[in-house]
Amino acid sequence: MIYYKITHGWVAQHFDSETGDCVQQEFIPDDSEAVRRQDEEGNEIPESQAAELQNTEKDVPLDMVQP
Repeated sequence: MIYYKITHGWVAQHFDSETGDCVQQEFIPDDSEAVRRQDEEGNEIPESQAAELQNTEKDVPLDMVQP
């Protein structure tokens, strides 16, 4: 099954004041907000099944691609 893991948080962008270029960006997860899991149709996955999925998920960095 393919599903979405939705993590709430913020994006912090670092800009060069001389060029106006974005030189770095990072995602900062909100630890107080619960992570949600949805199926491909956007339906919330029940907590009991989500707990099982969480146990099988591999750690994935939340790195963002630089512009």
